[in-house]
Amino acid sequence: MSTEKPTILLLPGAWHKADIYDAVADILRTQGYPVVTMKLLSTGGPLSTTVADDAEHIRQVYLNDLVAKGKEVVVVMHSYAGIPGTECVKGIARKDLAALGKQGGVVALIYISAFLIAAGQSAEATVPHGLEPAMTIDGDMTYPKTPRERFYNDLDDETAAKQIAELVHHAKPSFCTPLTYEAYRDVPSHYLICMQDGCFPVFLQRIMAAMPGEGLIRTHECDAGHVPMLSAPQAVADAIHAIATEPRG
Repeated sequence: MSTEKPTILLLPGAWHKADIYDAVADILRTQGYPVVTMKLLSTGGPLSTTVADDAEHIRQVYLNDLVAKGKEVVVVMHSYAGIPGTECVKGIARKDLAALGKQGGVVALIYISAFLIAAGQSAEATVPHGLEPAMTIDGDMTYPKTPRERFYNDLDDETAAKQIAELVHHAKPSFCTPLTYEAYRDVPSHYLICMQDGCFPVFLQRIMAAMPGEGLIRTHECDAGHVPMLSAPQAVADAIHAIATEPRG
């Protein structure tokens, strides 16, 4: 059996770039993990981007190549990324490739205060009261409303202001197009509940984690806001490490 550690693929949510994971990635790399981070196509990219486009982008930029090389991959998804991050696993879960006599594949999914939804559902259909209360919408361009309170309530003012200045537009169609594949039924899956989250209330996170059925999603808790990789990177890295080192069949 290979002792090589799985590659950790870190996917940021809407409006955020890949560098929100920098501290987490640094910690994991010191522990010997190969780590890759990437920005979603819908974030700062074409305003026509759908969930399917984001999922294909994830596969084309990193995932297909990693799997082709026989690498095991842990996909970590924040917020909106839970939808395309789930979608992109179709056909490359570890069990799918093992059935073909191949090595590698996606061995774990980690949702960080993320959308964990049923096939046929979208972000828009899942959020209470729809998109309007949470974001400013100009055609297919969206920006978050009150990001200080929603995203960065556990950061100091200076750090929060810096993060707000880094936010970019996000394509509205990605919030409105549905998930088609429930990867969490084929891959061991975990949900990191953020206890101070000002964007996804804890009760909503628990509902999403429980949606697939009792015992299917293992939950963990983090005493942080909606973007814990900024305010509690060690806790996030510890959770990823614990999950990545679990025995796999």
